[in-house]
This record gives sequence, structure tokens and C-alpha cells, in this order.
Amino acid sequence: MKKFFLNSNIFLLRLFYVFIFSIILVSARVGDAFAQGLYNGGADITIVPGTIFYVDGDITNNASGFIHNAGDLYLTGNWNNDEPSGCLDPSSGNVILYGTAQSINGTKPTTFNSLDCQGAGDKTLNINTIVGGSTGALLLNANVFNLNSKTLSITNPSPSAITRSSGYIISETDPSIAYGKIQWDLGNSSNNYTFPFGTLAGIYIPLIYNITSPGIQNAVGNVSVATYPTDVSLSPNNRPLPSGVSNLNDASGTESASFCADRYWDILLTDYSTNPVASITFSYDDLDWDISGGSLNNIVEEQLKAWKWNGTEWQNPTIGLVNAIANTVSVTDINTSSPWTLNAGVPIKEPCKYYEVPNAFSPNNDGHSDLFILHGWANCTTTFSFNIYNRWGEKVFESQNPAQSWDGTYKGQPLNTGVFVYAINAIALSGEPILKKGNISLIR
Repeated sequence: MKKFFLNSNIFLLRLFYVFIFSIILVSARVGDAFAQGLYNGGADITIVPGTIFYVDGDITNNASGFIHNAGDLYLTGNWNNDEPSGCLDPSSGNVILYGTAQSINGTKPTTFNSLDCQGAGDKTLNINTIVGGSTGALLLNANVFNLNSKTLSITNPSPSAITRSSGYIISETDPSIAYGKIQWDLGNSSNNYTFPFGTLAGIYIPLIYNITSPGIQNAVGNVSVATYPTDVSLSPNNRPLPSGVSNLNDASGTESASFCADRYWDILLTDYSTNPVASITFSYDDLDWDISGGSLNNIVEEQLKAWKWNGTEWQNPTIGLVNAIANTVSVTDINTSSPWTLNAGVPIKEPCKYYEVPNAFSPNNDGHSDLFILHGWANCTTTFSFNIYNRWGEKVFESQNPAQSWDGTYKGQPLNTGVFVYAINAIALSGEPILKKGNISLIR
């Protein structure tokens, strides 16, 4: 096999294509402006330490082609690999994605030592991909890295094997498509790991996996995590369920979708004889729990806790500590694989005989009591009418949906601090009529 060695400080390829076969054929014009791409048809290319190898365009590596990269390999186009062993040496060199929108493609997974996301566009996986070697890293910088229902394997057990400034990783695909997941080879370590997820809307929702007691691995112990939002247009919502989960019922067998955040997390521990014990912090977006995204949730954010599927049913009672300011729920002493969601079930005293109406709320966007919500009514009425009037008798809000909240506006404009009158006319599940009137204080 012929080998192609590059040992200059900078080797700039700007050309139509570089074709490299077993017998080396290079057609290159250094510095040309019309150029693009590198195609390795089956040769060994060696990039020695200290070399910057720049490809303006795509890199395509055919079966039996190798790139022994111990330098810095920049490309502005897509990466394509068909070599079964992964093409690159797994523990040396850096590949820098330097273009705009770029993807990692091919029929065979690539193993990168360090993968550095630069440029201005999203980076997308179209095939399972491995990053990290034993000391390498995925550097997100400010970029979005879309898993696109694929698995990103991180082989470096250091917590710094994924770094970011403002970038994040998009999981967001449900099991009916295939989880987009991060599989991290944590081994027997005892560290604090951040899985830096973000939503399609750009909200940062990291999952923190803080190992408090290390596991004992068989070969290479790993933890994989995926998260995705649910379809709020379905009835009941919070669907599709995670893989292996058959329902969303509470301890009494009652559907709990309206009390659950519209998001799941799937956490899987693999290849441990003794699992690590960890504290887990789940981060969520406000759209995951409130009704502004079209959901029919009946949730008090301050009551959110973590809810774990134990293999046959949902764990009751729910566990954890919510921080409604930081949008997190934390749990401790976890050593199992589980799908998770967040639950804020409101117990109903003497079922369908307890109807509470708050007397005040403060729609000032501080994350606390910003909406006027009737908790528990949605599960206990067959018909429902709710009207709110100002002091002059003008109707400022009306609804026939007991799960719908009022945000303190009228005709799209925020109302000032004041006292309003409400009237509720409903029919209970028992057929009993319910008439309620009273005052609501709106506080800015």
C-alpha cells in the first residue's frame, strides 16, 4: 500500500477533488479558489503532528481507506466514511468541523479522537459516531450538535470529554423514531457529568449525573441518556411513552398525563456488575409543564417531583426536590436504569367533592403564580363554564375548559392590579350541579 505523508506546517487543498487510490494519484492546485473536496479511494494518508491539513469541501473515505491523523484536519463540508474500522486512529489528532451546516455520514461509524465544532452552522449525525479516544473530547463551543436519532458514544471517562460555551446537543427524538442518545463510558469513575442537552427551540436543559459511589464495570461500563418532549395534541397527551413503558397510571390506576410534564428521560446503565450510585438533576423547559404550548396540563410547578418507571409500573410516591427558579428537579441515591418524567399530582380530598378556587395570583413573569389555574376540576366535571368580570361587570375572561388558565390579560393587554369577580357553573361527575362565585385578586 502506498502512503501519502503530509508534514508541512499548513497544507491547503482547494481543488475540484483529490483522488487517492492504492497507487497515489493526486490532482491538486494549492491555493486555487474554485476547488473542493477530498476522496480517498483506498490509500493510507498520514498527517504527522504539527500539520494543519485543510480541505475546502467534503471528505469521503472509501472502504479500505485510512487517514492516520496526528495533526489538525479542517474541513468545511461533510464527513463521509465507508471504512469498517472507523478510518481514523482513535487516540490521536483533531478533526475540526469548520463550515456552516455540516453532517457526519457514511455506511460505517467513524471514531474521532477529538471532534471540534466550529463554523456557524449546526452539526448533524446521520450515523452512530464515536468520540474521545482515552483523552480526546467533543468540543461544542457555540454550536448545536443534533443527534438526529443516532447514538453519540463518548469513550473518554473524563467529565471534560464534552465541553461547551453556549452550544448544546439535541436529543429530542422519541422511541418510535429511535432515541437520540449520548452513551458515555464512565467506567469505575466517581465524577460529576453534564449531558448538555438543549431543545429544538434553543433552551438549554442539561442532565447532571453526579456519581456519589462508583460502579464496578465488567468490561466498559457506560451510562446512556436520551430525552424527548411529547406530543401535546394527543389525548391523553404525554405520548409516545418511553420504550418498555405501558401506561402513565398512578398508584390507583388513574391516567396521570395532565399531572406530568411533557417530557421523558431514558437512562440506561450497561456492563456493570455493580451499578454506580448517583444524584441526578433533570432540567426542563417551561413549555414542558405549563399550558402555553397547547398542553392540557394541570400542574403546580412547585409540586413537581421525579417519577420513575420500575419495569412494571411507575414508582409511587414521586421523589425529589424541585427548584422552580432554575427549572430543575433533583433526586439522590439512584443506581438503576429507568425511564423518568416529572409529576405534580394534586391529591383530591374525597374524590370529586373538593373544588378549590385560588383567591389571588401575580402575573409578573417571575415563575411563581403567574397563571390563575383551577387545580383538580378537570378530573371531576362533565360540563364547565368559568367567567371572570371586572368591577364594572365587563367580562374579561371565559372558558369551558377547566384546565385552561387565565394570564391576567384582556384583549391581549395586561390588566392592572385589582379585584375581579368569578362565576363557575359546572356539573360534577356524580351529576351534582356546582355553582361558585367569589373574588380574585390580581397583583402586579
